[in-house]
Amino acid sequence: MRRLLLLAPTLALLLAACNGGGGSSTPTPTTPCVAPVTVQVLYPQPGATAVPSTLSAIYVATSGAFPSDNNNAWDTVIVGPPAYGTQFTGQFSATTASALPAGSASPTIANPQYYATTLSSTLATGSGYSVYINNLNDANCYAVGTGASAISNFST
Repeated sequence: MRRLLLLAPTLALLLAACNGGGGSSTPTPTTPCVAPVTVQVLYPQPGATAVPSTLSAIYVATSGAFPSDNNNAWDTVIVGPPAYGTQFTGQFSATTASALPAGSASPTIANPQYYATTLSSTLATGSGYSVYINNLNDANCYAVGTGASAISNFST
């Protein structure tokens, strides 16, 4: 019995070394996403206030085309108050300048290309939001929590 009591601490250490605590063995991405092109948010305008909570899309101008292969699924991540959390938008779709909503910012990029990305849920009224660029298919790229900078902010 005395031997069993002496072995107990050793067994506990061995089990802990086997990752019995349930921690993840997959590393968490730590690289902020960087788009392959310059991205300027046009709508809602950066710093806009009183944006309707029914906002359904974010419009951007870019300095070139987003890669179109399946390995580059660019979108945005919208981060809001705790009750809202984080929302990934749909993948960017090409659009035209004439499709931009009234009140859009003017692009400062020479020869811009235009894209839109859709939101999947309503925003909370009276709240602030940050917009980050994200690549859906790159496990090493993570929009939030890696020191990435928001590409825009607005409030409802």
